[in-house]
Amino acid sequence: MSLVGAGAESPTEEERAMRVAGAVVVIAVLDGGSGADLARRFTAAGAAGVLIADQHPNRAEDLAAELDRPGCPVVGVCGDIHRPSDVAALVDTAEKHLGRIDLFCVAGPDGERIVPLADLLDLPDQLGRLAELLALVGEAISEVIPQQRRSADRAQVA
Repeated sequence: MSLVGAGAESPTEEERAMRVAGAVVVIAVLDGGSGADLARRFTAAGAAGVLIADQHPNRAEDLAAELDRPGCPVVGVCGDIHRPSDVAALVDTAEKHLGRIDLFCVAGPDGERIVPLADLLDLPDQLGRLAELLALVGEAISEVIPQQRRSADRAQVA
């Protein structure tokens, strides 16, 4: 499974719109990132629904209230995708309010990564899907956090 983002060959606007049209999208915002432009692009491209998660209280909820419309409900929640329990809660909330998740996006200070989840549907159990999602999200996080911040985070753990 590959991540779509800054290093990948850029799809055309038409290709992007075809992939997004009718899709349920989760956008997880890291500290220093912003999911606002990404959420606006997805809603404009015809997403079936968007869940925005930000670790800062009210930020995602305010953006969701701004973007919510008939045909594309937008849900905002407070959550930190560094915590597996928060990722599990995001998945549950998105599936409860919007349906099956098609795209999981991570917006960080160094850009954004989009993780298509079509391959995860083939996994037989919910726990397996969540474990694979956590691995993909971890990979996406490492791509959108500046290198010096990753080094500082590792030093604090040691």
